[in-house]
Amino acid sequence: MELDSDPHILLTNDDGIDAPGIRALYDALQAVGTVTVVAPDRNRSAVGRSLSYGRTRSSPDDLSLDLEADSFTSPVPHTDHELGYAVDGTPCDCAIVGVNALDPKPDIVVSGCNSGANLGAYVFSRSGTVSAAMEAAFLETPSIAVSMDTLGYDGELEPTDFERAADITATIVGGAPGTGLFDRVDYLNVNVPRPGLEPNGYAITRPTRVYEMDATVEDGSFQLTNKLWQQMSNRDIPDPEDTDRHAVLEGQVSISPLRIPYDVVDTEAVRTIIEGIL
Repeated sequence: MELDSDPHILLTNDDGIDAPGIRALYDALQAVGTVTVVAPDRNRSAVGRSLSYGRTRSSPDDLSLDLEADSFTSPVPHTDHELGYAVDGTPCDCAIVGVNALDPKPDIVVSGCNSGANLGAYVFSRSGTVSAAMEAAFLETPSIAVSMDTLGYDGELEPTDFERAADITATIVGGAPGTGLFDRVDYLNVNVPRPGLEPNGYAITRPTRVYEMDATVEDGSFQLTNKLWQQMSNRDIPDPEDTDRHAVLEGQVSISPLRIPYDVVDTEAVRTIIEGIL
């Protein structure tokens, strides 16, 4: 799908509409298109592709499945916000509402910028950030998920900390028209190294398939340990050189071109296009 030269951009996230990452993207993307924000009214991280559809709402955080529901339509409450619309729902709710209810319809969906990297094939169905981009792709709308590594970063994040992520996203969105990029890919998963690191270019990558999650019983309680994040915090991870996590640990911006649901596309063809954009 070819992008318009002055695209209508739907911006969403999973950290909530008041998060600094979405503000940084909002400011940067206005230079390359018209931006409408439809984002969760609070943090909805790691909800994956969850929907509010068909679920009860006895309290703001209760999304219990209502097996007795006899309606095919579910309300998704929202309030006006200075950036757009704050939705009492999930990132995928926001993507569906934004793609189908806005007039004019968006030409592209941008999800992020997430505070924390979304690296590896295993994370796609778990991450709210990537899930919103994937939802848009299923609805035949090109999309970009954008995340920033924050492991080892001390201090409260501000919009300025996401400047690198915002700039590269705006450059891709602004440069994509006429390249055929989104004829080849359904969505991009972009991960940016943590703030303060010296820029080291970018890499066209594939999501790593290395996955280590451990579980133990300690004093009668189950414990989960994410060994990958443990290793990544030490900047020591066994990923092949062409993968997303390897690139980020090398200080590079990782750009993974994908087709729904998780397929990697011809990276060499996409590399040529991205090189022309960046």
